[in-house]
Amino acid sequence: MNKLLTISVAAYNVEPYLPKLLDSIVNAENKEKVEVLVVNDGSKDKTAKITEEYAKKNPTIVRLVNKENGGHGSTINKGIEEAAGKYFRALDGDDWLNTVSLDLILKRLETEDSDIVLSDYINCYEQGEDKVDSFENLEDGKEYDFDALSAKIRWMRYHTVIYKTSILKDYNIKLDEHCFYVDSEFMLLPIPFVNTIRYYKLSLYCYRLGLEGQSVSPESRIKHKDDSFKVANRLLDFYQVLPEDMTDPKRKYITDGIAAHMLWHFKTILMCETNAENKAELKRFDQDIKARAPQVFEAMNTFKDSSTLIKMARSMNYNMYFLASTLKRIKER
Repeated sequence: MNKLLTISVAAYNVEPYLPKLLDSIVNAENKEKVEVLVVNDGSKDKTAKITEEYAKKNPTIVRLVNKENGGHGSTINKGIEEAAGKYFRALDGDDWLNTVSLDLILKRLETEDSDIVLSDYINCYEQGEDKVDSFENLEDGKEYDFDALSAKIRWMRYHTVIYKTSILKDYNIKLDEHCFYVDSEFMLLPIPFVNTIRYYKLSLYCYRLGLEGQSVSPESRIKHKDDSFKVANRLLDFYQVLPEDMTDPKRKYITDGIAAHMLWHFKTILMCETNAENKAELKRFDQDIKARAPQVFEAMNTFKDSSTLIKMARSMNYNMYFLASTLKRIKER
């Protein structure tokens, strides 16, 4: 049976979470339309053993793909390489899918041919109530061309997209390996080749929040600052070779998406220890953006939650770096 959907699971030491993830898929009525690639990224726990147990019971659905440790991006790269489904959904090993929504989306994929299938997702807090993140301005079941969609939403997120596999394969989409924060690459590198997007008002992806040590925590951001910088450089390189005939709305979408990551890294540097070296790094990073991608540099001023911070930093020759850090320490006392 031809597979409609490849679900590529980024699996590194996810023993406590993997059964829930796999159950959410193999319990679907239409599970035979899915292939689940559990890409085991050199795990030291029972991730491989658990996957093998599920594969034995579901041999036409679940497959273990072992590889040496290479980070989140490497698992997605391997998943794309191995994928046989018409569509491709990346799934982190500590998250899971809404089984009811999966069944409904699989039925729709039978006749689907859009470049991206877009859906809602659920923020699932370890301590607290779940919350659906929805595209309120989009019409359920409607196909949009990219320019029309970008007028209605600011951007799509990692948890919301199912790509047509051929786009990822044909255009050799590869993410940085041995690197955190490659979600930005996954969400932006394919965009030049995307023309049509179908939206379904279904909450598919269940995003687990509240785990200790998650990559979005301040401690992790500081620890992996070099990775954030690596992704920033990759995105700036990507921006400089965008096709000249790209439409203005698509170019703006990519510009804003890259600006968002630049702001992320800018703020990460501000989280670091206050010293002259980090101030110089902040200034050097920001001025490099201006030199390589002036439109991205300007777009960083348009984010409501960050525009004041950016404008102050630039107008004060980044001396406010010390002010921001001092105020942070005072607040923590």
